[in-house]
Amino acid sequence: MRKAAASVLCLALAVLSVLIAARLDQAGQGMAVPVMAQADGAGYNILDLDLPVTRETAGSALIAELNAYYLTQAPTAKSRYTGLWAGKNLILIRAENWRPGVMDRASALRRLRAEGTAFTQAYAPAWYQGDDGREFALLTGIVPTAVESETALAWAGQQGTDLPFALGRMLKDMGYRTAAALPETGREAAFAALGFGEVTAAGPSDADRMARCLPAAGAGPFFLYCVWTEDDGEPALAWLMTALEDRGLAGSTAVCLLTGGQEEGRAGLYLWGGSIEPAAVDRPCSELDVTPTLLDLLGAPYDARFLAGRDILAPDRPGGTAAPVVSLTGSAWSDWVTGLGRYTAAEDRFAWAPDSFSTDREAERYARRIRRQVYDRYVFSRRTMENNYFRVANIAGTSETLRSSKIGV
Repeated sequence: MRKAAASVLCLALAVLSVLIAARLDQAGQGMAVPVMAQADGAGYNILDLDLPVTRETAGSALIAELNAYYLTQAPTAKSRYTGLWAGKNLILIRAENWRPGVMDRASALRRLRAEGTAFTQAYAPAWYQGDDGREFALLTGIVPTAVESETALAWAGQQGTDLPFALGRMLKDMGYRTAAALPETGREAAFAALGFGEVTAAGPSDADRMARCLPAAGAGPFFLYCVWTEDDGEPALAWLMTALEDRGLAGSTAVCLLTGGQEEGRAGLYLWGGSIEPAAVDRPCSELDVTPTLLDLLGAPYDARFLAGRDILAPDRPGGTAAPVVSLTGSAWSDWVTGLGRYTAAEDRFAWAPDSFSTDREAERYARRIRRQVYDRYVFSRRTMENNYFRVANIAGTSETLRSSKIGV
């Protein structure tokens, strides 16, 4: 009798162990693990959304799947940086061809580095969509995937895709004047879909295009996105700093500068002005993380679960669930980098940083979870664009916070 009872007990323990292991593996592989029960929204970048998650209530299995995926993603926590730039003007610059060296002694860049925050592990992923891909990632926080042979940026313009958390769209809804200074014509529709009310295309120099869009003080909050094409961005940066001071905008304007390109795989990323403190942030990131970082700094009411990028300045959550993951090759089966190591897809090898994990098994489980996360973010970003998900799901219409987000300044 005792032997029988012991056998039953052993069998039950074995089954329980299998179930626990399976559940852990599911969580590690990115399966749906609800997070809403863990966060009431007060300390997180999250909106009170009540989205239908069944086929019957959502109207289709695909939309229900997208709802369920997004609602179970980990939101980023707010931090001491949240709202630091609230009400400030914002200038975002993408200087693709400028590759300033470590010993660059140009006075404007040296000042920006000394007075601002520099991200020392900024990467430039190869999105396979050239400038369009990098631009789309930078301005939306969504992985740029090809849609019916079109780039995500071009598709958004053709379809009038609803992107409520795109940087230009959010700031426009908050009462900002939104303008883009571009080196060429032909992309006005795409930038309109991203929320830009004005597009100034072509001009003799980077500084000239900025000069056409930069207003005087007292004109209300503005967001200016600039694309620089010159190999040396120092003259344009020096002009901008002087112009901000001359026009009385220096104290009310924040600047984000992204330099470098995909050829090297690395980039320069800097924040300056708006009372940001001088600092060096040693955390892997890319242009995909710029939009959520800026939205948090500006105090915008956005929902981090719907963006593939992550706020670089946000405190991490247990297990790195909300930390930036840098996908290096822009595909579902991509090489990637996190603060805990680097994964090479061709070799299926995860080189983890010293002291990051206690055992190989723990490191393998982490790599499996992040590999699935990279895959999911690519796939669901594509489905979101293909199906105009945000419009179908009526994200903007389901949140009172998002509807009443005007800052009134």
